[in-house]
Amino acid sequence: MKDKDKDARPLEGERSEGNRKGVSRRRVMQTATAVGLSGTALGGLMKAVPQAKAAGFDPMKYKGTELNMLLVPEGEDKVMVDLMPQFEAETGMKLNITAPAVGPLIEKTLQNLKADKSGFEIINYLGFLTTQQVGGGYFTQLNDLISNADETPPDWDFDDFIPGAVKNVGYFDLKNKGRGQGKDLYGIPGMHSGSVIYFYRKDLFDAAGLKPAKTWDEFRETAKKLHSDKVAGCSFIGKNDFSLAFVEWYTRFITNGGVLMSGDPNGTNFKPNVNSPEGILALQLMIDCLPYAPKNVTQYAYTENVDGFSTGKIAQMIFWSTIAGPVFDKSKSLVADKTGTAAVPAAAGQKPSAIQGGWGLGIPKNVDPAKKMAAWRALTWLTSKKVNKYEVEKYQIDASRQSTFKDPDLLKQFPYLTDSAAAIANASTLPTSNIPETFPLNDIMNVEFSNALLGQQDAKTACANVQTQWEAVLRKGGHLI
Repeated sequence: MKDKDKDARPLEGERSEGNRKGVSRRRVMQTATAVGLSGTALGGLMKAVPQAKAAGFDPMKYKGTELNMLLVPEGEDKVMVDLMPQFEAETGMKLNITAPAVGPLIEKTLQNLKADKSGFEIINYLGFLTTQQVGGGYFTQLNDLISNADETPPDWDFDDFIPGAVKNVGYFDLKNKGRGQGKDLYGIPGMHSGSVIYFYRKDLFDAAGLKPAKTWDEFRETAKKLHSDKVAGCSFIGKNDFSLAFVEWYTRFITNGGVLMSGDPNGTNFKPNVNSPEGILALQLMIDCLPYAPKNVTQYAYTENVDGFSTGKIAQMIFWSTIAGPVFDKSKSLVADKTGTAAVPAAAGQKPSAIQGGWGLGIPKNVDPAKKMAAWRALTWLTSKKVNKYEVEKYQIDASRQSTFKDPDLLKQFPYLTDSAAAIANASTLPTSNIPETFPLNDIMNVEFSNALLGQQDAKTACANVQTQWEAVLRKGGHLI
């Protein structure tokens, strides 16, 4: 195995050190038993939406077909371990899952998309890379498949997907390089979408007579009041990480009226506004919260924040709702019943909004033609209403379907879904994701902002450095003259 593939092990239960392809039925049932799910109970969870049959639709049409899928390991890998027996029983197909870390996943995706023939019939791609991958013409157009009653389950219901999520990962005008434009569909939201919401400790706020912060100044002052030796008044992603810039900084930026880019992404006047007053303020708001955050918050990414909040050591934070969903898992979180949610803070006159996140599922254009239709059959199963509900109910993964967010059983268990749904409806699509250089630009921003949080430079200098470097990248890419 090459070094770059070390993290690209096929999913096997909890991704063991082995390198076997696929997920064995025996291992799946062992895992299900370990988490307290019998085969009967597992099947019962999946019967929320019965598998409807139409005269021309045969669920077992591609029985015996073996497919390969490249999947993001953000909880969906666990879902597939749980549900593989039912997938095989209902379709007669076998689905081998490979779930590398995000970095290797992106690399492996591009390798397969650019190869003569893809080794994966289904690929999970990041919404921020829709322009690079879907816009590159690498995926199969799905319109005719959706309208084909013989190939699409009658209860699949494409119109049920969240419109913003479909625009984020599905529609693309290849001729005019328009992301989210036109009528040509190349991907389906899956297996989750999502945005950012505000998490806070209801018990601590009530004891202090506080309300969830409506503005960023209130967020800072609340953090100051709640901060103690045992509980940090607030926390955030302070590590040099993708979400440092595009969750923490970007949320503060747009909710203070910032506009990240001006001009046309397909022209030569696409100019950043990182060093604007709003950009500097957004970073300063984070710096100002450092005294009330965990001492090593500059090393905090996903795990540290979720674990810290779940163990009662953090009073408030804004976070991806799909990543922080486990704080409501009573078997793992000490504060599941003490946690409240709300919309992210915003300056006076501004509406709460955060970044549009999520993933898409597509079929590479260069797959084996003999497996294309089977791949579509598997894709519709994976993005069905029943699977989407199971993801939320078992793992609190953000839904991609409107009906899931409205499900009365789920709302009773997880009231935070109302805030998650509102966040997705009001989410802001990242402007730089309309060009292929999204990640290089993000890397620049994270380095400079991390240095500011470490006290190596002030907010104004950090934003000026980002502005200069971004303009150089945009000029090199032909987006700015």
